[in-house]
Amino acid sequence: MLLDIAIFLANLLLMRLLVDLFYDLFRQAYSGSLLARIGILLFYLGMLVLPSVGAVLKRWHLVQRMKLRGEKEEEGDWWLFGCLIIPAIYLAVNMFVSLAVSLTISDIFPDSGFGQTISGVFLGFGIVYNIFQTVLVFRCFLPPKHKPKFAFLRDPRSEVLGDVCIFLNMILFQVLLNYQAAVFPLFHEGSFADRLITLLIFALLVYMTGRIFFLVEDVRRPRTLLTILLANSVVIVRTLLTSAHAPAMLISR
Repeated sequence: MLLDIAIFLANLLLMRLLVDLFYDLFRQAYSGSLLARIGILLFYLGMLVLPSVGAVLKRWHLVQRMKLRGEKEEEGDWWLFGCLIIPAIYLAVNMFVSLAVSLTISDIFPDSGFGQTISGVFLGFGIVYNIFQTVLVFRCFLPPKHKPKFAFLRDPRSEVLGDVCIFLNMILFQVLLNYQAAVFPLFHEGSFADRLITLLIFALLVYMTGRIFFLVEDVRRPRTLLTILLANSVVIVRTLLTSAHAPAMLISR
């Protein structure tokens, strides 16, 4: 709930500034700035790497906390949703990020065979890495057979650092969400109901990808859906009540 409230406040007070900076970064990148293109590349890489780091740092503490609470899945309970649907959605969102990274690499080296080769190599690596990361993240919720070899992973400070990684990852995903909501024509055309449903689905998919580490602990609490909707309410209302303020373009191009 604390994370949801923090993201709500970030969307309310900070996100417009971050999105304007992100859009300016794209503008400079399209003008030929190599530094801007590298900045966009690092932004995407952060979205890919931070969840893996957070999963490693939080696993021991998360499992121990759930054991203390006596939480145990009943046979068949949430199996299809938790074991198949959520990982599939998580993988699909991160595949989109990998594609964006690959296209950014291609833009860093325009009209270059080297750039095209590196872009293709990274896309292939991204596909393999995302499968690995999805397994790593969802393996985080399974009890480890042995204590972590590194003492730091058993230290409470490791979970704090893991939470920082997750929060930073959430901010990056929220910048992506707010930017897409501002520039993607689908969110600004058609009937109000169509726009609302499309935006709501997109917002929840993006948000759940970053919140997955905490969702497993509070998914059964009725207030969870309310705080998740609260966290996304600012971008949804703002998008529905305003028209696009930037040229329509896909986030990856």
